[in-house]
Amino acid sequence: MPPPSGGDRQAGMDDLSTVEIDDVVRQAERRLGRRLSREGVHYSRHNGTAGLRTEAGTWVRLAWRRPTRLVVPSWTGTEQAAAHVHGVPKPDWFATVTWVDPDRGVVWKAEETSSAPTGAVSATAEITEDPELPEHWWSDLDRALTTLASHETDRVALDQGHLTRRIHEVYGTEVDTRVQDDSWACAHGDLGYANVTGPELMLLDWESWGMAPIGWDAACLWSASLAVPQVEEKVLAYFAEPLTTRSGTLCRLLLCANIARAVERTGVKTPLSVRMAQTAGRLLDELAHVP
Repeated sequence: MPPPSGGDRQAGMDDLSTVEIDDVVRQAERRLGRRLSREGVHYSRHNGTAGLRTEAGTWVRLAWRRPTRLVVPSWTGTEQAAAHVHGVPKPDWFATVTWVDPDRGVVWKAEETSSAPTGAVSATAEITEDPELPEHWWSDLDRALTTLASHETDRVALDQGHLTRRIHEVYGTEVDTRVQDDSWACAHGDLGYANVTGPELMLLDWESWGMAPIGWDAACLWSASLAVPQVEEKVLAYFAEPLTTRSGTLCRLLLCANIARAVERTGVKTPLSVRMAQTAGRLLDELAHVP
């Protein structure tokens, strides 16, 4: 039987816990000059990453991309955040190594940072029960996002074209999706409960940071909280200012559109998708009455 092709070996690699990557770990050890623990490895089940502790108490994140899909901003997000984002709680970046894996047809990246003081709030972006975060956590997050928004960058987390295209696909081209020039700010870009630690706050995974409509981070956290009404209410209360702006309303509508597209694609409705559809109706009405 011939050896598997690169494309075949990529199949299933979105969840690295299901494939053998010991050779990748050894490469990372050699290139970083660290010994990585094989115990307690943290796998993302969807985006092809694995996190391992080192003998020095640091953290190494492994990730892969196809050579033809190396999007430079996301590939260098951590390094750029280390250089340009200040005053926001995040891991310290120490080193990054990359190498080509011709057998699998991918490029690997091993990124060493300081370890977070506490674990991620959830293993997934969304929560299904109240994590009971202390009140200071919410105020710390509010302060962190405000500080982050004050930064200037040419990186893009969410652009006007994507926002308009997705909303128009679902709700029609008569929806005015224009975000005014003064309604953009620097955002984390991927704010879910897997990317924040608690009860001591730190923001993780900086691949997606950049400019976005004001309210994008808060909208993402709102969407990730919908299964737990008391936490959803907390998000709506703490981030009422950005979420009730026109740009924040458009961000929430975009997330509703994403769910609606998933329902159309799969034909499966859930209690959450029904709620999002009802919310979309309210948001569309608000947009029709907000200049």
